[in-house]
Amino acid sequence: MYDLGNGQWSIPQLRTLLEEILPQKTVLDGFSVTHDFPTIGRRTLLLNARQVRQASGKDRLILLAMEDVTEK
Repeated sequence: MYDLGNGQWSIPQLRTLLEEILPQKTVLDGFSVTHDFPTIGRRTLLLNARQVRQASGKDRLILLAMEDVTEK
């Protein structure tokens, strides 16, 4: 995800969410992030994340939903 869009998704708060907060919790709702994107400008995103285990039970995936709430 960090490599998408020529690095514009390299958001420090998003990295914190995925690497530090979410491993301690299995569900996270309403995580707000404001970031200056190089191509689209300053945006506020509302994030909801879940840890999902694959059928094998070994690998965990992250289901992440993002909503641009800048105009709200």
